[in-house]
Amino acid sequence: IVLVGLPARGKSFVARKLLNFLEWYGCDCKIFNVGKYRRQAYAEVSADSSSSGACDADFFDSKNEQAAALRERVAEIALKEMLKWLDDEEVESD
Repeated sequence: IVLVGLPARGKSFVARKLLNFLEWYGCDCKIFNVGKYRRQAYAEVSADSSSSGACDADFFDSKNEQAAALRERVAEIALKEMLKWLDDEEVESD
């Protein structure tokens, strides 16, 4: 299940509720929050050492090539971790 949408609309809340239900039902589940990956990556490359990883609107501007590259890198990291988790789960179930 993939949840997408505008910020602060309840995606993480719904994801946790689904995770709890599906695990109770017996399904192996994991949440991959790309926003969490993005905040960590942004905090690492931010010039402001006091940054908590929160991004301003300029970070999401399509003309901001540096931010676009970071967003792409974060998406790739999340995708690789998802695929690794899926591959590991497949091996365990055989």
